[in-house]
Amino acid sequence: MAHRATRSASRAARIAEAVATGPFGALSHDELGVIVDGLADPLQPVVAVALSSTCLGLRTPLRAALEVLKERHSRAKELCRKMHMSCERTRTTDHWSFYSVRVTAADMATLGMVMCWLPALQELYLSERGLGDAGLVALCDALAQGAAPSLTDVYLSSNKIGPAGAEALAAALSRGALPNLKMLCLHGNPLGSPGVAALAVPLRTHPCLNFLSLYECRIGDKGLASLVGNLGKDDFKALGLLDLDTNELTDESCTTIVAALDNGAMPEINQLLMLEGHALSEKATDAFRASAGRRGITIVDEVYEGNSTQGFAEDMAADQIGGMDMAEDQNGGMDEVSEGDSTQPDM
Repeated sequence: MAHRATRSASRAARIAEAVATGPFGALSHDELGVIVDGLADPLQPVVAVALSSTCLGLRTPLRAALEVLKERHSRAKELCRKMHMSCERTRTTDHWSFYSVRVTAADMATLGMVMCWLPALQELYLSERGLGDAGLVALCDALAQGAAPSLTDVYLSSNKIGPAGAEALAAALSRGALPNLKMLCLHGNPLGSPGVAALAVPLRTHPCLNFLSLYECRIGDKGLASLVGNLGKDDFKALGLLDLDTNELTDESCTTIVAALDNGAMPEINQLLMLEGHALSEKATDAFRASAGRRGITIVDEVYEGNSTQGFAEDMAADQIGGMDMAEDQNGGMDEVSEGDSTQPDM
């Protein structure tokens, strides 16, 4: 018994000595945890695991951090399997399409966690996935922390997103999320005027936004006014296309947007969709056409005859993304998942 106690004391002494004399000996457990967090890629946890193995004295202080990493790695692998992708390939992809996969709020929380480790991601396709407000809120929690700074195109149409989801996205954008966002598709969501009003400020001042689709979003005159009323010279300075068709607009909205156009707002705008699905008088319509004509802006006023839940640009994008996904499935799919994950350490 005494011998066992002596051995335990000796082992504890060796651990203490290893920590004290190793390169991390001067750091507290909390400081070590911060280092591991910076290396704790849930898609490739090998670096953090290797760090904990560099000396015996690091295993105890890093145990809690590694347990968290283990749980995150498990979630990341499951999401990648759902997407028919390996963890390894996910890290280098420039697009992530949930084109044929139903997702949950938990999936979106995992995606948000993973997006912090996707430096090449530019396009995220999440349209018609049933996100709801809960799913978008879960995703925006991660975006607000600076995830996916390279993301340029975000498709969120027809997801039953209301004012609460819009407010979450607006809050993330206001905190600097998606600094390179160029295309945002939100059409087919019941945002309403309150949701658009929440999004108006961060969208108006976004320096890169070029394409904004708000088709069929239940926007009224007040919502339209919050979006394009009294625009400053730096508001929507990169916007080239704005889709406002099939909302709840009246002649009042025509007056608002005509004033914006005549005042030189939205200097790069070249395409406007606004005349379909509204109770507009002939006088208001003519004034709108005349104002757009003076600016050389193309007006698309025919009903788009593609997928009824998608705008014309997104329908083409969906076809392209679907084709890429089909090619990926034919070139490996689930086989690559097991191959890629075999390089990961057994946590």
